[in-house]
Amino acid sequence: MHGKIDLNLFVILKTVYQEGSITTAADKLHLTQPAVSHALSRLREKFDDPLFIRHGRRMVPSPFCQKIIAQVIESVQVLESTLNNERLFDIAAFKREIKFGFRDILESIFFPPLMSDLLTNTPNITINSRQVSHVDMEKSLENQELDIVIDVLTPTSNHIKNTFICNEHFSLICRHDHPILNDLTVQNYAKASHALVSLKGAQVDIIDMALAKHALARNVVLKCEHYFAATKVISQSDMIMTMPNAYAQVLKEQMPVHVTSLPFDVPLMPVHMYWHEQADDDLVNSWMREKLLGLAQQLIPADKLKSGN
Repeated sequence: MHGKIDLNLFVILKTVYQEGSITTAADKLHLTQPAVSHALSRLREKFDDPLFIRHGRRMVPSPFCQKIIAQVIESVQVLESTLNNERLFDIAAFKREIKFGFRDILESIFFPPLMSDLLTNTPNITINSRQVSHVDMEKSLENQELDIVIDVLTPTSNHIKNTFICNEHFSLICRHDHPILNDLTVQNYAKASHALVSLKGAQVDIIDMALAKHALARNVVLKCEHYFAATKVISQSDMIMTMPNAYAQVLKEQMPVHVTSLPFDVPLMPVHMYWHEQADDDLVNSWMREKLLGLAQQLIPADKLKSGN
């Protein structure tokens, strides 16, 4: 085969895929940009496929490239491991920024133990996290603007892979001496002044749907995008807020607030981890997914880890 095609071309293909840029790939490979472009041209001619399509500043892999890239990456890594006499995946050999789509809730829960572990054991792996709406999630994963998203269960195409993380339930949070704590009924809950935290592009709120079964609706006086800011407000006012219990417990340790159960039934909220199929066999992405699943088992009560409970 080496007489028909230069195997170094696959190293270039792998690097352009991982970097999403010809310029960045050239820098990493210590080659000129024209040399990388010429190598891609040879592969494009060999496969009769564009391999990458430019979207803004990023080079997005074609469907054919997505189909073969996992085998290319694995094959290159196997060849490289023979030079180092290494046959097992070694995360220390990879320097990567992993881009997360996390809400502030999940950052506060996952990041303290995750970053402590990464700084100690794999300082070559860095994290870049931002919020993403449900509407933009799939596009961001497809364009490699994000590597992994953790959020509530959301409909996606077949190109997006996902796995169950946990079931989250909701709690009421208010200041310690709030009058509602003396008579917490669904009617008093509805009449109270509420803070509502929602992400842009979010769908219908399941709290409102559950409350509508009692022919009631919340009296929302504050809408914002961050639970920390909203909790700061309710700790100093007569407002109340409904939020995922895991994050409520985190905020309770930082601010003078009380956390209690809701006076009506609300369905559990399934939380899933998402990634694009093009990253399904990416060794670093897979390594991080396994690490996040392990953290979820440590941080979230066992009864919330069972799908459908």
